[in-house]
Amino acid sequence: MQSETIKNYFANLVQQAVLEMAPGAAAASVTVPEAAFGDYATNAAMLLAKQLKKNPKDLAVELAEKIKALDSKGAFSEVVAASGFVNAKISQQRLLANLYEILEHGDLYGCSMAGQGRTVVVEYFQNNVAKPPHVGHLRSAVIGDCLLRVLKSQGYKAVSDTHIGDWGVQFGILLFAYKEYLKAGGKKEQIEKDPINELNKLYVEMSSKIEADETLREKGKEEFVKLEKGDAENRQLWQWFVNESLEDFERYRKWLKLLPFDHNLGESFYEDKMPAVMQELRAKGLAVRGETGEEYVDLESYGLGRCIIVKSDGGTTYHTRDFACYIYRRKEFNFYKNLYVVDNRQSHHFRQLFKVLELAGYPAGADSRHVDLGFMSLPEGAISTRKGTTISLKNLLEEAQARALRIIEEKNPQLQSKDAVAAQVAVAAIKYFDLSHNRKTEIVFAWDKALSFEGNTGPYLQYTHARIYGILRKFQISNSKSQINSKIQNINFKAEELLVLRKLVQYPEAVSQVAEDYLPNALCNYLFELSQAFNSFYQEMPVLQEPDEQLKSFRLQLITATAQVIQNGLYLLGIEAPEEM
Repeated sequence: MQSETIKNYFANLVQQAVLEMAPGAAAASVTVPEAAFGDYATNAAMLLAKQLKKNPKDLAVELAEKIKALDSKGAFSEVVAASGFVNAKISQQRLLANLYEILEHGDLYGCSMAGQGRTVVVEYFQNNVAKPPHVGHLRSAVIGDCLLRVLKSQGYKAVSDTHIGDWGVQFGILLFAYKEYLKAGGKKEQIEKDPINELNKLYVEMSSKIEADETLREKGKEEFVKLEKGDAENRQLWQWFVNESLEDFERYRKWLKLLPFDHNLGESFYEDKMPAVMQELRAKGLAVRGETGEEYVDLESYGLGRCIIVKSDGGTTYHTRDFACYIYRRKEFNFYKNLYVVDNRQSHHFRQLFKVLELAGYPAGADSRHVDLGFMSLPEGAISTRKGTTISLKNLLEEAQARALRIIEEKNPQLQSKDAVAAQVAVAAIKYFDLSHNRKTEIVFAWDKALSFEGNTGPYLQYTHARIYGILRKFQISNSKSQINSKIQNINFKAEELLVLRKLVQYPEAVSQVAEDYLPNALCNYLFELSQAFNSFYQEMPVLQEPDEQLKSFRLQLITATAQVIQNGLYLLGIEAPEEM
C-alpha cells in the first residue's frame, strides 16, 4: 500500500515552496516532461511571475532551491531551473527504494487507501433480456470492470450493478412476437433448445414487420402495458425470458473474466418504486400534462427539451425508472459517486436525468457522472440488434481463441495447457483492443485489429510477462521473495536500467490517474511503455550471463519487479498474466 506517489510528493514540495514565496498562491500543475528534462516539471514560477511581477527565470531558480531544501526524503537528485520551468530528477536512492517496495508489497504495489470510507456505484454491461451480447456490448463491460478494479485498488468501496434491460416496450414487442409465433403453429420446445438466440430471432423478425406496418408496434405497446398492469400470462412469459437471459449473462461474464457483480438490479426492480417518484415530481410541481395525455418535465429553458416520464398510453419510460434507480441507490449505498458506463448516444438522456433530479433537490450534477463511451460500429455501419447487423460476442471469442491457438501451435508447440493459454490470450486481445482506446473515441470494429497479437496489444504485454518468467525459471526461482537477499546501494546504472526503474515509479501514478478521470487507456499506455523499456533493457543487458554477482542479483530483482507490475496492471485491466506462452 502506498500513501503517496512520488509525483504527489513533488507536487506538495512545489506547493510548500510556492506558499513561502507568495502566501495564498494557487496550486501549480506538475507534469511528466520528456525524459531528457527529468522525471517531473512544474510551471509554478511562470504563474508566480504574473502575480509577483518578476522575471520567471529568476523565480524558477529561487523555487528550485526552496524545493531542494524541503526534500527531506532525498527523493530528488536534481531540482533545476530551465527557461522558467523547474525540472526534477528522482534520485538513485529513491529509485532503488521503490524497487524494493515492489518486491515487498507484491500484488499490493500500486494500491492505496485514497478512497477509504467512500462508496462508488459503477453501473455497466447493461445487456438486454432475450438478446445475445454482441461486440457493441464489449465497451461498457470491459471498461466498467476495469474501473471497478481500479477503484477497489484505491480503497473505495466500489459496488457494481448491471442494471440489466428487462423492462420497456421492447418486451411488449417480444411478447407479441412470441404469441404470434405460437398462433402460427410454433412450439415452445423449439425455443427452449436455444432460448436466447431463438427469442432474438422472433424479435428481429417482428421489428422487420413493424417497419412495414407500424400498427404492429401498437400491438407490442399493448402487451407491455398489460405486463406493467400485472397480466398473469405476460408476467409468466417475461419471467421465463429473464431467467434464461440471466443464465446466459453469467456465462459471458465468466468467459470475459469480469468480476462477479454485487447487484443485478434490472429496470423491473424499480417497478414498485416508480409511483413514489411520480408522486414526488408532481408534488414539487415538476410534472406537466401534455397535449396527448403524456406527463413530462419541461426542460426547454435549459436546452434539453421535454423529459417524458409517463407516455400517453400510461406506460413508464427509461427516465422514470432511472429516477427511481438514483433515489434508491442514494438511500441504499449513500454513495460518493454514481457512475453510468454507457455509450455517448445516451448523453442527452443523462443530461435530462441529472437536470430533473437537480430540480427535485438531489445533487445528481455533483455526485453522478455519465462515463461516456464512443460508439463501436462495423465497417459497413452501425450495429443494430433490431436490424440483425451484429457480430456476436460468442463468435468473436471463439474466433480469437482459435487464432491464438494457431499462433501457439506455430511458435511453442510444446507448451503445456495450450487451450487454457489460448483462452487467456484471446480474451486479452479483445479486451485490450477496447481498453487501449480513449473511451471517448469512436471505434470501428475490425477483426484483424481486435485480434492482433503484436505491437500495443494485450498479448504483447502477456508475452513480456511470460518472457521474464522464462528467465526466472532458468535461474530456478519461482517468486520475487527469494531475490530479496541484498539491497544494492552503489551501482552506476546504465541508461536502459534507469529507464525501467523510472517507469516502475510511474505505475501508482498511472493507476491513480485512471481512478480520477476514468480513462483506462492511460494504464494501457503505461504498461506498453514499461514493456518496451524492459525489452530494450533485456536486448542490451545480460541478466543470467552477467559475471558480477551483485549486478546479476540487481537485474534479477529489476525484472522480477517488472513482471510484478505488469501482472498488477493486467489484473486491473481484467487480463490474466500467464507465466508461459
